[in-house]
Amino acid sequence: MSNSQLPIPDFFDAQKVGRVWRVPYEERARQARDWASKNGLQPASADSTKTWLMLIDVQNTFCIPDYELYVGGRSGRGAV
Repeated sequence: MSNSQLPIPDFFDAQKVGRVWRVPYEERARQARDWASKNGLQPASADSTKTWLMLIDVQNTFCIPDYELYVGGRSGRGAV
């Protein structure tokens, strides 16, 4: 199956694009593995095509109170 024919995963929510929300990481990892298996996807390391993307510290869980890794810092208000 080519990438252009892959279905959008059930867990994708277009209404959340552009918003910050809590991600259920463990559940999402399970869903992603199931979706990849169902659609015959192999690990990227097995693909002959290489695409590079570098993201730097995009974890909103460090910046938002009540999220898993929030760091309030000296002010107690964190990065946001």
